[in-house]
Amino acid sequence: MKSLYTNLFPILAAASLVAGQSAKLGQWDFVGHSGVSTMHGILSPGTNKVLFIERVELATEVTINGKPTYTVEYDLDTNTIRPLTTISNTFCSAGGYLMNGTVMNLGGAESSQQVDQGFNKIRMFTPCNDAKCDWWANNADLSVLRWYPSVEQLADGTLFVLGGANKGVAVNDAATNVPSYELFPPKGKGGAIPIDFLTETLPYNLYPSVHLLPDSNLFIMANVKSIIFDTTTFSKKVDLPVIPGPPRHYPLTGGSVILPLDPANNYEPEILVCGGADSLKATSKGENTCGRIKPLDKTPMWYMEEMPFGRLMPDIALLSDGEVMILNGCLKGTAGFGKGTDPVLTPILYNPTAKKGARMTQLQPSYIPRMYHSIAFTVPSGQLLVSGSNPNKNPTGEGPFPTDFRVEIFTPPFFFTGQPQPLIKQAPGEIKYGQKFEVEIETYSDKPKVSANILNSGFVTHSTHMSQRQIWLETEYKNGKLSLTAPPNGGVAPPGPYLMFVVENGVPSKAVWIMLGGK
Repeated sequence: MKSLYTNLFPILAAASLVAGQSAKLGQWDFVGHSGVSTMHGILSPGTNKVLFIERVELATEVTINGKPTYTVEYDLDTNTIRPLTTISNTFCSAGGYLMNGTVMNLGGAESSQQVDQGFNKIRMFTPCNDAKCDWWANNADLSVLRWYPSVEQLADGTLFVLGGANKGVAVNDAATNVPSYELFPPKGKGGAIPIDFLTETLPYNLYPSVHLLPDSNLFIMANVKSIIFDTTTFSKKVDLPVIPGPPRHYPLTGGSVILPLDPANNYEPEILVCGGADSLKATSKGENTCGRIKPLDKTPMWYMEEMPFGRLMPDIALLSDGEVMILNGCLKGTAGFGKGTDPVLTPILYNPTAKKGARMTQLQPSYIPRMYHSIAFTVPSGQLLVSGSNPNKNPTGEGPFPTDFRVEIFTPPFFFTGQPQPLIKQAPGEIKYGQKFEVEIETYSDKPKVSANILNSGFVTHSTHMSQRQIWLETEYKNGKLSLTAPPNGGVAPPGPYLMFVVENGVPSKAVWIMLGGK
């Protein structure tokens, strides 16, 4: 398989040059080789590195002490990989950050290839810059088996673990459904607590959408239904309207995101949901609609708009300038091994602040199909990392969509205005809620319009971007000095690590890592 992709390198370089000729539409660049199938990805806080995680299978090209392993640390500076230890099967797992920056990966699949089962396992990773850190096992397991669960960080930093199945399934049903949630670290008596919503939304409720709202409650969606879930009483608070169109969750997979929160409108939350599919048939068409809803409105409603084409299994990633990118996936079929066809190569740039009808722009097409098990998220450079595609049960280098190990960087159009990126010269490593702080920056225009945001790119897998979140900061810029105010509380921004970007006239800087928390 290595020789197959090595032979493609000249083609990829040529494609990058073609993309450079259309810089106003963004540019694709092939940068490296992942070594493992990148069906899960998350940034390693405080570093310029990414953790790639795959399932335990025959696709890996990476070993430790002569034995295959299925997770690596990818260095964004050198585009090289460092093998990490696989301590249990990570297939179809979930994850996020603890408030101290520790990466947590939980759930998974059956034992395989001499690796322990991962259904109820918790794996931890403490980031480092000295190449000595590795995954380690938590001393307690999840309360139940969870395959395809979701994780969202709550306002106090606790991780909310929701749903899944008790074994690998093509479509969830009453026998496999895990209609419960649990918290990590556990609170009170701990354990799995039933939630009726995950029974009501069968069979399309795997990897449910979960987004923390600024009032500290949760927006939860599965299939076509959504609710507001109270995190004080831990019970359903409100039934929201049903979204028009087909189901939006596995295997009729769409994507969702909470749009950037802004103090200018009192952090009013709005959820965007795009894509999906209309049936389990191979001829099923990818859905071309997106719905937006303000869940805390007195009378919440879905407002629908159309993408230029349908898309099943999209990734919806927040960009460093506050826009949104919709990419990856295919036009026909369903999620699952060998069930998707007609890749959608053209990404959509979505401007959430533009008027309806003027929000979507088609960007430079990719040259690599990113099908089932693909990922995309913003990295510290302000660009977008794109990788993965593992649509085969027994992956080989053959077939129309072989497992893909190529790592790409997409440079969005806002980097091609002719203005250099602003530079963050100095910033605090830690900030507290409501704190006013100064950042030393260098700007490059005669009349700089400066703003700043913090971004959690989330734990990404299966079109689900867990805990992905972006918050604009209150900003005052005078005479070259940038004064910022941290978010007011954990409902707006949970405690933990964030990338901080400064944006000058629409062009984002490279990020610095910043830890948020405390009062």
